[in-house]
Amino acid sequence: MRTFAPWILSLLGASAVASAADATAEAPSDVVSLTGDTFETFVKEHDLVLAEFFAPWCGHCKALAPKYEQAATELKEKNIPLVKVDCTEEEALCRDQGVEGYPTLKIFRGLDAVKPYQGARQTEA
Repeated sequence: MRTFAPWILSLLGASAVASAADATAEAPSDVVSLTGDTFETFVKEHDLVLAEFFAPWCGHCKALAPKYEQAATELKEKNIPLVKVDCTEEEALCRDQGVEGYPTLKIFRGLDAVKPYQGARQTEA
């Protein structure tokens, strides 16, 4: 059985360079935005979920966003959803999940099996 964390980290660490035109183009997102009303149900409905808890003003979150989106697109085929929660809008949910810094990445295998990602919070330049 393959370990999830190293595999997702390799996807997040892969350097994909987008052109300026691509960066400004509006594209549909494979990252699912969740709220306090939708989080619990969504996690219960999926065997494995990677969640990013972020703040829109956070520089590290902004740097992670394109790679997180790329990983979401690649993992969509394997039915492994990547989700995001805006902690400026969902303060109670983020507090309940023990979020203390941004971005916080957590791996959910149901609501009771949660593993925080302990690696670097920066993407490579």
